[in-house]
Amino acid sequence: MEHLKVILLVASFILPFILALHIYITGSKNRSKIIMSLALINAGIIFLFNYFYFQKDYVFYFPLHSIHSGLELWLYPSIYLYIKSIVVEKDRLKNELWHFVLGILVMISGTILFYVYIGKEDTIFFLTNNKVGYHFVGLKFQILIVARYVILITLALQVIYYSIAFIKILNNYNERLQNEFSNTDNFSIDWINKINVCLGICGLTGFLFYTFTPIKGYHELLIEFIFFVLSVILCAMGSISMKQKKPVVNFEKISYDSKTIIRNKFNDDRLIKELNNFIENELAYLQPELSLTNVCRILGTNRSYLSSIINQQYGMNFNTYINQYRAKYVLDYLAKNPLSTKEELVQISGFGSKSTMNRALNKMKKSENAAHS
Repeated sequence: MEHLKVILLVASFILPFILALHIYITGSKNRSKIIMSLALINAGIIFLFNYFYFQKDYVFYFPLHSIHSGLELWLYPSIYLYIKSIVVEKDRLKNELWHFVLGILVMISGTILFYVYIGKEDTIFFLTNNKVGYHFVGLKFQILIVARYVILITLALQVIYYSIAFIKILNNYNERLQNEFSNTDNFSIDWINKINVCLGICGLTGFLFYTFTPIKGYHELLIEFIFFVLSVILCAMGSISMKQKKPVVNFEKISYDSKTIIRNKFNDDRLIKELNNFIENELAYLQPELSLTNVCRILGTNRSYLSSIINQQYGMNFNTYINQYRAKYVLDYLAKNPLSTKEELVQISGFGSKSTMNRALNKMKKSENAAHS
């Protein structure tokens, strides 16, 4: 069992370090990938410090203790900063650095607590006996116990806060993508939801076991396995980030608020006619890279105005508007070529992927069924 523990502990920090190096080398000019590599390095250091802690090398771990606590509070902020680097312009990222202040404060306060007030011998004694059922007496040890619970509760609250923040960012970003691109697959960050759920479950499980069970025997092995799974989840996120693309459109400068747009019925009718002619008669919807920006350049109008017309005239965003034409094209093509594969249909219809095509087809079928009922 001891060999298995060592393997889990070592793999937990080796995997993030290797992946971080690979991401940094292959994406050194990509700001988002650099942030992801730094986030993985931060995670790798946390798991490296876990190794010394679970191996009970407390003499070596003692000077790292406050740094360890602070870095743990940088884990979610670093993921948050990566997500923000995709959805906002680079000059806005500096406004998000305050998320790391809490970790810095913990490092500073931990340094004062562990190294100045408590002292090396008492801290090592506490670390040695803390999770094995020992009953501590004395003010210093009671303060240490309270401090550790404060850190654990702070971590739990941080997980909740950033999980909600991720969902809000994703929803807002998806709305903007849907209003701009006919295919959002390359830019979508929907995978963040799955990572978010996995991190939440893993983090909550680890929190409960670490807080309420003694670290010994199979309990210790289970906690180390949870940390290993957490490391694998973070590495999965890093692997996905290597393929993630950032839209070339600056969403910060785009407003789709139709209430602020002065409308003119004559201009609206003219633009709708030109739009339908371009999309339907010229088969523009078959272009996979078709975007609202491209259409606006061809029609000689601006994004906000055209987006407003599509939303008010058809009750849908640009993405849905284009994909309904693609879905109809697929159904018509299938009627004439029933043996066509999904791969072929995706390629000829302009859809970005099979999943997007399936969603569009299902949406069209539901609309038709609703119309007949």
